Amino acid sequence: MNISRRTRTALTRATDNWLSRVYLAAVTAATGYVFFDALSVDHPDASMAAVVPWLLTAPLSLLYTLLPDGTLSGTSTGVFTALYLAGITFAALANAAFMGHVVHRLRQPFPGTAPSA
Repeated sequence: MNISRRTRTALTRATDNWLSRVYLAAVTAATGYVFFDALSVDHPDASMAAVVPWLLTAPLSLLYTLLPDGTLSGTSTGVFTALYLAGITFAALANAAFMGHVVHRLRQPFPGTAPSA
């Protein structure tokens, strides 16, 4: 599989520091809880558990709110679940890569400063 250097760098930045790893673990735990809640708990009305991963992966995950009304209304449960997971995964990886980029930039010395002894 041929992955471009830029994509490889972004994925490395998304996983090579503690801030990004903790963030990805929190998103994974929240998404796991959504599936646990959906499969094992019987609710008399709708559960709001699926909102938590979307809020954790904002602002990119909120792009799904820009879809026109009725876009996903005719989809099956499996397709809807796959789109939900794809959106969460993409937004979480993009946010983690951004966090990793910021951490790497903060670790670099500021230009014009002398190195510490």
